[in-house]
Order: sequence, then structure tokens, then C-alpha cells
Amino acid sequence: MDESMNDLNRLAVLDPARDTEPTDMQWARSQAFIERTMAGQSPRRTPTSSPRRWIAAGAAAVAAGALAVVTVPILVPGAAEKAVASWTAMPTARTGEQVMKEAEVCGAGEVGGSSSTVSPSDVILAEQRGDATLLIMRKNTGDVVECLIVGKDQVASMGLTNGSPLPKPPAGTVNLETMSSAGDGDGMWSNIVGLAADDVKAVEIRLQNGRTFQASVRGGWWGAWWPGPEGGEGKDTFTVIVHTGAGTTEHRPSDLP
Repeated sequence: MDESMNDLNRLAVLDPARDTEPTDMQWARSQAFIERTMAGQSPRRTPTSSPRRWIAAGAAAVAAGALAVVTVPILVPGAAEKAVASWTAMPTARTGEQVMKEAEVCGAGEVGGSSSTVSPSDVILAEQRGDATLLIMRKNTGDVVECLIVGKDQVASMGLTNGSPLPKPPAGTVNLETMSSAGDGDGMWSNIVGLAADDVKAVEIRLQNGRTFQASVRGGWWGAWWPGPEGGEGKDTFTVIVHTGAGTTEHRPSDLP
């Protein structure tokens, strides 16, 4: 027994995180997760038939999917921090021609099947916020995927459809296909994506602290990402503001179909 304990002690010296103390935010999130688990609370489910998972390489992510809250790889270390540091509340819209390099990187990924060729018409929605490019694009398989690209090749991908087109929301409305949060500390960010009716002109997100920022709307989709944990907290920590020619409506995520 003593020899076994000595082995464990020797191995502990090799642990690079042996002297790391979790931050107050990390303790709070861990405690909240344990309390939710003990209480038997289920994570929020999005109205789809398959789980939504960010796929990449690097730090851990927590995504609210159709089946469960899952932990998956997300963006290499440093990429998320770089994206968060350069984030802007107002995105710059990009055309397919303007984001062909990013579209090729997204298209080459395995999520939704790798595309042998990529054209500007494959890009449904594209926006730029600082160093990060957000794409919603159609693969050669017909699947629609979302990619967040930082730099030349640091990319996180998530599948949004499985080949078959999704029904459009009723006039004047949007729905919620997926929302998530990823990363930790200075690199933590949230994401939200849904479908938009043809008459939806703009969508905004207002956080509980009053901070409001613009989402992107194009091609029947809307989406945004922002620094912070709200997208993965599984509760209504922000408001979705929908603008149409007929007026403006406000919704909590749990109110959206």
C-alpha cells in the first residue's frame, strides 16, 4: 500500500495543473452543474432530431444540443481569446466571394461531410467580428453547417441540418435551432443560431446586464456569437429582439420554437 501511494505521489509531480486553483467563476459553474444534476434537471432541448456539437481541437466546450449538454473539443488555445478580444457588437456582413478562403476551410471539415468544391453560392450567411468569421454554409451533401473561423485555419464546426431543408418559421417570427457556450476564462464565448421568416429585417440580442448587440440575418437564417457564458447556461439569461416591417417583438429563448 505504501509503495502504491509513493507511485501516486511521484505521478502527481508530473501533473501540470497540480498547483492550479479554480477561479470563483469555475467553482460557481461546477457547483451549479452538480446542483442541477442532483436535482434531476435536464438541459434545454432544441427542436431538432440530432445533437448539436462544436467539433475542432483544443479546449473544452459546453453546447446545448437536442439530446444533452455535451463536452467536446473547441478551438485551439489562444484562438478563442483572440476572437473574444477583437469582438464587435456590430458585425460586418460578408458576401460569399469575400469569404471564399474561410468557406474552403469550413467546407473541408468533416462535419456535414467534406466538400470537394466550394463556391460563393454555398455561403448562406457570413459575418465578420474582429478576427473571427462566422459562416453558415451548405455542404456538397446538402447539409447546412456553421463554422467559426479565427485566423487562417482555426475553426470550430457544428452541423445544423441533415440534408433535408427545415420548414420556415411563420411570418414575422424566428425560431431557435441551437445555442451554446464554449471555452473558459477570457476565452469564453456564446453562440445562437435559428431560422428567420422572409419578412424579418433584423435580430438583436440583449443580455441581462443591458448590453445589446446585432445578430446577422440572411438567407432564411439568423445567428450571432458574443463573449460570455449565457448561451450555455440553460436558462433565459438574454432576450431575442425581432424586427419586421410590422414592428418589434421580444422573446426569451425558451419562448422560441
